[in-house]
Amino acid sequence: MKHRPKHLIEYALLVSMGGLIRVLPLRIALCLGWLVAAGMHNIGGGFRKEEAKRRLKEVYGDRFSDKERKHIAWISWRNLIFNAIEAIRFSKLTVDDVKKQPLAQEAPRLLLALEEEEHGYIFATIHMGNWDMAGVTADLLGLPIFSIARRQKNPLTDDYLNKARNAFNMEIILNDSKILKGVIRRIKAGKVLAILPDVRNRTEAFPILFLNGEANLGAGVALFARQCNCPIYPAVVRRIGWTKHEAVIFDPIRPDASLEKTDDWKRIMQQMMDLFDAEIAKTPEQYFWYNKRWVLDPIKEKKG
Repeated sequence: MKHRPKHLIEYALLVSMGGLIRVLPLRIALCLGWLVAAGMHNIGGGFRKEEAKRRLKEVYGDRFSDKERKHIAWISWRNLIFNAIEAIRFSKLTVDDVKKQPLAQEAPRLLLALEEEEHGYIFATIHMGNWDMAGVTADLLGLPIFSIARRQKNPLTDDYLNKARNAFNMEIILNDSKILKGVIRRIKAGKVLAILPDVRNRTEAFPILFLNGEANLGAGVALFARQCNCPIYPAVVRRIGWTKHEAVIFDPIRPDASLEKTDDWKRIMQQMMDLFDAEIAKTPEQYFWYNKRWVLDPIKEKKG
């Protein structure tokens, strides 16, 4: 199969940079990432910096000054670059490495929950801190975890990044027409689904109150929980300094079979997003304010 020149160039840059990042000590690699992040953020008007600041104003009104919004937007962007560098280095991580991370303290609770449940369960987090690090840590510490990924436009970089994420036992399944059956089968077999629910659905779904607005969210998390009669463990991850990560795991949210299906889906989604909303408000710089599919954007009407 022939690839577009743009895809080949992107892939070549990613592979060459990836090789360098894996060879360098972590802090040196992050220093390199800091320089890249600063260049992208400050040169040529900034990479979507004004949009991130606008979103912060939309969500929090006058709680923050323009200077504070600028700082929050910068840390959010820098953390994304740091996340990418850590993802490229996932293959270097060992069990001893992750045991040194504060978030590893939550692993016994997740493992115990798996023993207590009839099937597997759902581990739901948001685009906060290094969300991928949570999954890799859980995997290395023995949790049978899997997650869902969308195909990227560049098939070469898509394959490269999926291999990086799949460096251990964590299974990555693609978001296609057979996803529902695949997820249900895995959860009923005792596996744990790691999922990010804070993404706007492209078509009309459930209006959920989130970030001082109304988000159009799909009910996939709630649907899976109801179909498998399994709990959802909401969690958030935060970066501490440059190299440490911590996690907060909340009490499980369980489906209620006495409710009508769609009512239960909405209840689950709202209860979960209320928890996340409160956590983002505590440390907004830890949240990713640059997502192209901004969670509060309205649905685009189809032409014709």
